[in-house]
Amino acid sequence: MTDHQETAGPARPGRPARRRRHLRRHLTELGFGVLALAAIVPLARDALLPQRGSADTGRARTVVSRDMLQSADTGNACRRGRVALTFDDGPDVYTPQVLEVLRAYNVRATFFIMGEKAAARPDLVRAVVAGGHLAENHSWDHPHMADLDAAAVHRQLADTTAAIMRAGAPRPTLFRPPFGNTDGLVDGQARTLGLRVVRWSVDTNDWRGRRPADIAATVLGQAVPGSVVLLHDGVANSAATIKALPAIITGLRARGFCTALDTE
Repeated sequence: MTDHQETAGPARPGRPARRRRHLRRHLTELGFGVLALAAIVPLARDALLPQRGSADTGRARTVVSRDMLQSADTGNACRRGRVALTFDDGPDVYTPQVLEVLRAYNVRATFFIMGEKAAARPDLVRAVVAGGHLAENHSWDHPHMADLDAAAVHRQLADTTAAIMRAGAPRPTLFRPPFGNTDGLVDGQARTLGLRVVRWSVDTNDWRGRRPADIAATVLGQAVPGSVVLLHDGVANSAATIKALPAIITGLRARGFCTALDTE
C-alpha cells in the first residue's frame, strides 16, 4: 500500500449529507442563541428603563415613624414663592402614609388619580379630599394617550372623572396625561370635559428606584418659584418617596418657599 492509497473502512458521507448535518448544527446553535437573547433582553431593558411597578402588587412597608413626625414643622411662609407638590398613579397602598406625612407638616398637595384605582379604593380618594388635597384626573389605566382614538380618550377621561366623583370627591378640573403624552386631540377631549391639561416642572424620577436622598436633592436643586414637583404615591418605590418627603418639605421651606396647591 502506498502513502496515497486509502485504507479500508466505512464510506464517507456524501456532500449533500454533510451539508444537511452542518445545517442542523447551525440551526441548533441559532436556536440556543435566540433563547439566550430572549433571557437577556428583558434584564437589560429593566436595567436601562425600569418599569413603573404597581404598588398594589404587595403590602406596603411601614415607612412613617414617630421620629419622622415629631420633628415636623408646620411653618409655611412664602418669602420666595410657592412650590406645588403633586403625586401620581394612586390611590394605592402607600397613599395613607403619604397623607400622614403631609398632615404632620401642614402641606396640601394635588393627587392625580387613576380611575381604576379610584374605583377599587374609593376610601382612599375620600381620605385625600378629607386632608384638604385635590383629587384630579390621571386617566383610567395610564396609557399613552396620544396613541388612542377620540372615543378611547373620552372614555379614559370621563370614566376617571366619574369614578373620582362616585368616591365622594369634587369634579376634577385638571388632567395630567401619563408620561406627559398628549396631542391636540387629547387636549380637545379634555376641554370638552372641563379639564385643563397640566404637567410638571421638576421630575424626581422617584419611580425608578432612586434613594430618598437623591429624590430630595433633585427637588431642592431644581425648585424655583412656581415649580410643580412630580412625585408618586402609587408605584412600587413609593416607600422611598415617603422617606424623602420630610427633607423635601423642610428644605423647601428653609429656602423661603411655601408648599401650596398649584391652583392657589
